[in-house]
Amino acid sequence: MDATITIKDALLFLIMGGAFVLILYVIFFFKNLITTVKHTNTIMADAEVITKIAKERTEDVDKMMDGLAESVTGITSALKGKESFIRSLSSIASAITSIVNILKKK
Repeated sequence: MDATITIKDALLFLIMGGAFVLILYVIFFFKNLITTVKHTNTIMADAEVITKIAKERTEDVDKMMDGLAESVTGITSALKGKESFIRSLSSIASAITSIVNILKKK
């Protein structure tokens, strides 16, 4: 019993083998891709939470710094003699309050 293999049959066998390997490769690729996308979504959710917290804290610090800057401006103008005595005391009290608020937040 003799079996003859033509070049055409050999090439078809190689093409089918290559297609099978390619299909297996694509399956493993998509399996890994799905895992990667799940991890990426988890990381992005965490980053969103952290960004929100950072934004809130930055706005709080900005408000405190504005109050402190106004207080310092009042104190400097009081020291230069541009304000009345009552206004000077009010500026000093405001500055102390701003500093206390900053220390309480920390």
